[in-house]
Amino acid sequence: MSDQVIRSYESFVELKSRWAAIETGGGVKTPFQSFAWVDQWLRHRASGAEPFILVVDDGAIIAPFGLWETYGVKTIRLLGSEDSDYLGLVTSLPVEKAWHRVAAKLSADTKAWDLLHLHSVLDREAILSALMNQKGFGFYDRPYEQCPLIGITQSWEHFLSGRKKIRLGMGRWARRLEEIGSIDVEVVSPPISDTLLIELIEVEQASWKWQSGNAAFKDPSLADFLRGVLQDPRTEGKLFLCRLSNKLAGFNLVFTAGDRWYYYWSVFGKEYPHVGSYLLGRVVEAAHSSSCEHVDLLRGNEDYKSVWADGSKTVYEIVCYSSSRGRVAAMTYSLRWKMAQSRLLHDLRNRVMQIGDRR
Repeated sequence: MSDQVIRSYESFVELKSRWAAIETGGGVKTPFQSFAWVDQWLRHRASGAEPFILVVDDGAIIAPFGLWETYGVKTIRLLGSEDSDYLGLVTSLPVEKAWHRVAAKLSADTKAWDLLHLHSVLDREAILSALMNQKGFGFYDRPYEQCPLIGITQSWEHFLSGRKKIRLGMGRWARRLEEIGSIDVEVVSPPISDTLLIELIEVEQASWKWQSGNAAFKDPSLADFLRGVLQDPRTEGKLFLCRLSNKLAGFNLVFTAGDRWYYYWSVFGKEYPHVGSYLLGRVVEAAHSSSCEHVDLLRGNEDYKSVWADGSKTVYEIVCYSSSRGRVAAMTYSLRWKMAQSRLLHDLRNRVMQIGDRR
């Protein structure tokens, strides 16, 4: 297979078997790099973009890029940006070698793009090394977010024995919920039924997220994307449902990949404020009864995550330019990052824009 640039959805679909072969060999590290995830994202969330997927080194590397053009600036991003964590290459090669090959391919076609914008990536050192190796590239980078981790080692009982606050909280949350109704926690896997999907929507409509304007099902394209993911038999994950006297009060969507669970989306009705904490506890309890070694809480520095987590990973944002237009755009990003370091401006922006944790 010679090097290719995939520029259509139809050509993307033809990569399915090559993608699967790399995944079988361990080259797909997270659910957000899976063919199914990218497929659903292209169908529902790629407005204004076209595929720009690089297939390099006889198919050993797939760089799942998309190309956007805004105000004359042609920007390359990894497909799934904003809705995904740990974005990166799909490759059977060492990540350092793969990024060097991809950077060389981009360098050979600088007329096609002005700015490379990588969002929520782990492989900072490999990426920057590859970019520095190409003449004419300039870049800025920053730590973007911390992703808290919960280590799953011995037993659930042992986990609770070292965390008095959580141990007492689980009992207290359960008692508060039992005052409302009998608790039933059910775990289902995709694809889910239309009936359950309607229940999920109703829960979010009764949540604080819906009232504050950042609910997932309130955004038409995001709603279609999540509906597609939840009803796709290719999706590997678990949906934890908490019912109180048979009424759905809250749910957590957890993706699974190898020995890691990814805590992606949590919603509960605002009249059931303890459901979120209680259900997270049940997720971690279930993880202790599985082959899971880490529950990854993904992006976000919410206080509740620090109570549970015993480690973290840093994800980065990188912008790289190849033209004068790209340089201006990259400098604009750098300026915005500096302004974002002001806590006052950060909080004001979030309040005005009604920005909150998607989960």
